[in-house]
Amino acid sequence: MKKGLTITGIIVGGLIVIFLIGLSELGWMKFFEPKKENIRREIWEQTQSRVQGVIQDLAKYYDEYNRSDSVESKEAIRQVIIMRFADFDENQIKPVKLRNFLTNMRGY
Repeated sequence: MKKGLTITGIIVGGLIVIFLIGLSELGWMKFFEPKKENIRREIWEQTQSRVQGVIQDLAKYYDEYNRSDSVESKEAIRQVIIMRFADFDENQIKPVKLRNFLTNMRGY
């Protein structure tokens, strides 16, 4: 009888230890995973391919804006540029014409 209780106690204790280890792992993941994802995003935002893609998009909007005849369509393009390039660092844009265009469209 005592031996059975001892074995049961060891099994229950082992399960509790496994449960607590699992909870601590979740706690660590909950703490570190957002930080890891933020680092990944910062690295991705600085990649050459992303920067070139954003500059190409801006060049496309620049052409559309200059070809547009109506005030309404120019304002629509301006609003898209404001939303699309709100957090983009204009200092990464080498062509001065495009950099000035983005600064004028955003107003800052």
